[in-house]
Amino acid sequence: MKKARCLLGFGWVLGLLVFPASSLATYFPGPQDFFFTVPLDSLETPESVDLSRNHHLVQTDPSTGDLLPSELNWASVDDLPDASNSGGSKLDPFSDDVIEEDPFGDHSVSDADFEEDPFAAEENDIPPMSDPFERWYNRPVFVFNDYFYEYLMRPVAETYRFIIPEDLRLLIRNMFRNILFPQRLVSSLFQGDFEKTGRVLSRTLINTTLGIGGLFEVANPQFGIKPVDEDFGQAMGKWGIPSGPYIVLPILGPSTARDAVGKTVDAVLNPLFWVVPDFITGASITGGQMVNEVSFYIEDIQAFKDGAIDPYISFREFYHQSREKLIDD
Repeated sequence: MKKARCLLGFGWVLGLLVFPASSLATYFPGPQDFFFTVPLDSLETPESVDLSRNHHLVQTDPSTGDLLPSELNWASVDDLPDASNSGGSKLDPFSDDVIEEDPFGDHSVSDADFEEDPFAAEENDIPPMSDPFERWYNRPVFVFNDYFYEYLMRPVAETYRFIIPEDLRLLIRNMFRNILFPQRLVSSLFQGDFEKTGRVLSRTLINTTLGIGGLFEVANPQFGIKPVDEDFGQAMGKWGIPSGPYIVLPILGPSTARDAVGKTVDAVLNPLFWVVPDFITGASITGGQMVNEVSFYIEDIQAFKDGAIDPYISFREFYHQSREKLIDD
């Protein structure tokens, strides 16, 4: 008796669930047919829908895209476009219009589709930098140089900049650059660039005399003779001598095998090399020059390091590109 009552109660619950579900299924398409129905704003209310056999659900053949009628549901076949004459057109479920052509379909590609962008940057043909010593030599030396800069050079340069006014530091920089004119002169002659050679001689003569020993820059602002930035490493690169592997020099920083040789030649061409009586005095003068130069670029160096994901790679690429650009000039 209890089993009969339980079965009867279960039947009533099942009926209450099935009947509303079957009624709703009459008016709403299944999920697989939803995106192929006629537009929602053209649907009539469920009470006015004629469920006769001449009303069909709009479906498409997935392989051809042609419209296909189904046996049940709302849209009238008489109101649908002729699939045989539509050329594979599809009915947009969100518009009353028929899309005649797939805007994303394949079409023939011509050379006009790849016209040159007038604003595109020119390709840079800089050869890649060889770095075979990165792991066992260059990176350790780079770390050493970074500690040397952060804990010695930078504090000294900041203190020096705080004490010495900028105008005086500019005079010191001008003096050192004027003294080192033999490096630029020999490098320009070695390249056979007589225009730069003449500029080096003219600037040295004007700045040494009118500029009071090179303390003041007179040649460019007064006579329009622009500075020359040449060294022996650039001169060798101009003659096609390859840069060789990348090398990080202790304290001196980024270089290459070619530029290391160039730095040696430049050191010999430095007049102070022949005038300074001993090594300690020469090292002190060179250190003072480095501190004075770094005092102008403390913020720039810090910004460069802060913006680099890998400072070693960033410094290497910056050095490589800047050197190649100087060689091309």
